Amino acid sequence: MMQGFLRQAAAGQPVFLPDVRAAFQRQGTLPFHIHVTLYDGSVRVFPLTLPRTRGEAEADFAAEYLYAHIYNILSALGAVKVELYWDPAGGTELAGSLDRVFQTRLEKGARTGYGKCLNVNERVLNALFQGREGFRFCLLDVKEEPAVPEAARPAPLRPVFDQLPARTRGKLLLGMDVGGTDVKLAVSADGDLVLCKEFDWFPAAFARGEELTGPLLLLTRLMRAAGSLCQAGRGAEVVHSALERRATLTEMERAAETMERAAGGDLRSFNAIGLSFPDVVIQNRIVGGETPKTQGMRNNPLLDYEEQFAKITGLNADLAAYTVPGGPVRCVNDGPMAAFTAAVEQAAGGADLSQGFFAHSLGTDLGTGWVLPDGSIPDLPLEVYNFILDLGSRDQRDRFDPEDVRSNRSVNTGLPGALQKYASQWGVFRLAAHRLPREDPALFQEAVDRGLFRWEGDRLIVPTEPEDMRKPCLEFFMEQAARSQGAAELFREIGEYLAVTAQELNWILRPEARERTLFGRLVMRPACFGLIREGAARRDPSLRLSAAGGDLANTRLMGQLDRRPGCTAAQFAQAVGAIYYSVS
Repeated sequence: MMQGFLRQAAAGQPVFLPDVRAAFQRQGTLPFHIHVTLYDGSVRVFPLTLPRTRGEAEADFAAEYLYAHIYNILSALGAVKVELYWDPAGGTELAGSLDRVFQTRLEKGARTGYGKCLNVNERVLNALFQGREGFRFCLLDVKEEPAVPEAARPAPLRPVFDQLPARTRGKLLLGMDVGGTDVKLAVSADGDLVLCKEFDWFPAAFARGEELTGPLLLLTRLMRAAGSLCQAGRGAEVVHSALERRATLTEMERAAETMERAAGGDLRSFNAIGLSFPDVVIQNRIVGGETPKTQGMRNNPLLDYEEQFAKITGLNADLAAYTVPGGPVRCVNDGPMAAFTAAVEQAAGGADLSQGFFAHSLGTDLGTGWVLPDGSIPDLPLEVYNFILDLGSRDQRDRFDPEDVRSNRSVNTGLPGALQKYASQWGVFRLAAHRLPREDPALFQEAVDRGLFRWEGDRLIVPTEPEDMRKPCLEFFMEQAARSQGAAELFREIGEYLAVTAQELNWILRPEARERTLFGRLVMRPACFGLIREGAARRDPSLRLSAAGGDLANTRLMGQLDRRPGCTAAQFAQAVGAIYYSVS
């Protein structure tokens, strides 16, 4: 069994974690049961079984298998502590390695690899418990393992989703969807969608907190001024050039000043702001700090990263300057926002949400959102893009550094087999660079000739300067998917990875919802989404995937978005969803 997985990995083939788990659970003999105490004090049990190993290669593979499970659990659920019940007769080396591998005794700035998830976890614990709780591993004999009863299911609560559209009437509201390549904003006035705005940026290059928060505050100011004019029936006075995607910060600031002067007494503050942010958000606070979006700040040796990140944690308070007194600024991670958005539209269409709702946003990374049957969003990290899913593909983990598009290593942890490089924009780039030189060399060379891929010595990258080519590169392969079998297979593989992701999420989260609704640029084109569904069916024919689009435009605001020139639901749905979230 073990040798088969090792041969598969050495041949450059993926070895998916759920497949290994199924084999180990059937044939393993050594108990290794994981008890996770969550932020709310409840305990979840994951009863793993490990095989006995022979030789260093097998021992290393078993260790990676165990570390991946613990890492995925911490990335999804977080924890106050993790208790591990094991059989000491199976050897102490593996069990005793966890503090070293996860670097529990190191400072946040010194941690790498597996230890990165503890940085996020510590920031959450500090936010929730103000230093009263610190994470720890506890190693215990399996003979001492207590019985943990299944948690009682809370009494069902009536979801509020169908009530939210009515709550937008009589209000000026802003929804903001912050991404890794752009920011999308939408404004509603008296229940009508009056403005949409897209702004391109590259936050991973920012070296200071103000470089990230400053543009968001300016965009908010701009949309407040333009929204006030629309609210007053003076839409003709809006400086529309500043709402163009490529308007500069200087142009937007000048336009904001112009519209504020023009509005005069009609200048209003937002009644509420909804914010979708690509980081861990717990109890309305941005607390993660380990995503690629803040990589520039983490790598800036001249400033203290925790101080810089605190400015991002304080973003809600800064945005409140643009709301009426007491007007809420409600923030959630972009994954849950995608699920929330779809749930509002499903409810407006009469759908039954008694099983909850699950969604993914396929963008720069993979966002994940989960809405419970009672309509609430769990306070969990849900950093699913960090999951380790592939224990194989040795050629892609050993030969390239994480910034090389051919690598399957996470750019923010360096860990191989990370979902970030499988089911996202990164996944398309990696698959294209890995497969096309053999399967469609002409198409690969065309991507290089167009400047979508660029060689820097032995490294292959998608350039981000002098021009950011990530969107054009993705669009190129999406266009080619309808013409080239090699390009089509890229998207089928993305679908297969989504099916593997669903298996891992079902094992960790145990959601009742089985359907996955997909948002983002990767599913904008029906042809690409069809290929993704084909690939998912190869792995799991029972998995139901749906693409967020016009079929989800059931509320007034989303219907208006669907009819708005130059805008699509796949692009702006989460900004509109953020409007609804602001009044939830």
